[in-house]
Amino acid sequence: MEKDTLDSSLASKNVASKKAVSWEKVGNTLFLHGTLDRDSLLPLWQQKASVLEGIENIDVAQLSHVDSTGLALFVRLKEEWQQNGRTLTLSRVGERLKTLVELYGLQSLFDDNQSTT
Repeated sequence: MEKDTLDSSLASKNVASKKAVSWEKVGNTLFLHGTLDRDSLLPLWQQKASVLEGIENIDVAQLSHVDSTGLALFVRLKEEWQQNGRTLTLSRVGERLKTLVELYGLQSLFDDNQSTT
């Protein structure tokens, strides 16, 4: 099990921040926590190769906020997985993220997702 936390101005392990995204890898699932927005995305994006290695599912239940930049990350990752003949699912998608997906008309891209909360 691997845990990490990143902030756009601070990259250190297990540091809580209001503007941070943190994660925990358990098997082939990545559990995201905190805020996934334009302020917290870049450090995660820069480490995506190591963070997402072996991941088939991203559990988003513990994300307190996702903006359009965070949604764009999920779209990009799903497309990358599809191009490589793999499937990436998002599980436990909350109502706010589900609404954002619907507002952008991306339901078809997320049709293979697991149950929502």
